[in-house]
Amino acid sequence: VVRRLVRRRVALSEMTNGKMADGVMEVWKKFRRASNMHTAMILKMNADDETVEMDGEVIEMSPEDLAEEMSESQPRWILWSFQVKRDDGRTQYPLLLVFFSPQSCNQRSKMLYSSVTTFVSEALGITKVHPLHELDDLTSEKLHEFFVSSVTR
Repeated sequence: VVRRLVRRRVALSEMTNGKMADGVMEVWKKFRRASNMHTAMILKMNADDETVEMDGEVIEMSPEDLAEEMSESQPRWILWSFQVKRDDGRTQYPLLLVFFSPQSCNQRSKMLYSSVTTFVSEALGITKVHPLHELDDLTSEKLHEFFVSSVTR
């Protein structure tokens, strides 16, 4: 029993360290400088070696259209950049990190993704992670709510 407990603790500590696949940070550096109306970078976990890798990049697609194309049963991290017009006339392109964790996902995947979410957030330099459990909630209005909640903590 003790041996089994020790193995589980080691496995959990290895999972929480996280590792980015080759090329993810290079894509991120280009992505964060984008100034499009809607741009998304989707990350997933490679189940074989538990690294965070690219699942896709979307340019000029609404959140609603992206939601239609995504799997409703697989967790993902969605980095979202979108245009916000300020009252003073300035235009901003905030970066949001959305952690999509569907209720229908198996427990192992939920735990793996949850344990690496902090690593992803720190690696990308985004302090606030916005949870999302239903793809129907991935809307322009929801992204704006996330942006407002990030600014007005």
